[in-house]
Amino acid sequence: MCILHIHNRVIKKLSENLIERIKSIAGNTGVILLYHSVAETIPNALDNTLHNVSPEVFAKHLQQLSEHFNFVPLKEFAQANEKKGLATITFDDGYKNVLENALPILESLNYSFSIFLNPLTFTGKFNWRDKVRYLIRHDLIDEFEQNYQFDYKQGRFYRYSKHPKNNSAVVDQALDKFLRNHKIDIYGDYPYLQQTELVNHPLISYGNHSFNHYVLASLSAEQQEFEIKAAKNSLNVFSKHQISDSFSAPFGGLEDINTETVSILQSLDYKDLLMSRQRLQPNHANLEKIRVLERFMPRSDNILGEIVGLSAH
Repeated sequence: MCILHIHNRVIKKLSENLIERIKSIAGNTGVILLYHSVAETIPNALDNTLHNVSPEVFAKHLQQLSEHFNFVPLKEFAQANEKKGLATITFDDGYKNVLENALPILESLNYSFSIFLNPLTFTGKFNWRDKVRYLIRHDLIDEFEQNYQFDYKQGRFYRYSKHPKNNSAVVDQALDKFLRNHKIDIYGDYPYLQQTELVNHPLISYGNHSFNHYVLASLSAEQQEFEIKAAKNSLNVFSKHQISDSFSAPFGGLEDINTETVSILQSLDYKDLLMSRQRLQPNHANLEKIRVLERFMPRSDNILGEIVGLSAH
């Protein structure tokens, strides 16, 4: 038997095993996809560490998943008693290219999706993480830290700058002061959607991702309440059916929120808390105080392989 024939048989067997495992996973779990940027190249004003997929890869993800999962709106997914076999699509941060590049693909499939916004960007300002990336990209970390001392400092700058022990609002103010004192203007090709660019579309719902994308657990209760309320109020320009009653936690880890976060969300009548912990959604959501929904951020074009890898943990 020739080597090529043996190779083809091995590949076919691996493919069959993958499909069988995906079918098994779909019979037990749901999938909430999390994306940020959808573009051939990352916008010039942003760093290449930004989570980005090309439109071609994005379309491939949806096509492959549609063979095993049924795509539904986020609200329907959240309210379903059983999540198995369901999938839904979310975007965080509100990049322009979502409407430019992802929307046409989603329209062609008639798939609903949700965009979670930081209304800070409606003012033309950059997310504070863009400022952190700028310092890293231009080797300005040491110079910045000569004038600012973090309460917690361990590991890489990108990581500890968003540690819950470092108040995000205070860090952001220090970043602005540093950039201002050094006459640095990071504002160029603006990558975020403005409020006037948010379209009224039957497939789109808009949701709260907090006002400034701060680490909520790093803030006081009063600061958290402002972050969540101010963003909620900014979304009131939309009709009620366009506003998601899910809240997307900035950064989405368990350490990024606390009991005060949950209490505030409950008081504002949010039903779901979207996390970003690279997990598939269990068949039943946690219903103790607020539904906790898990999301998965694809990092390669092999989305089925990634899902199989997640299920193994």
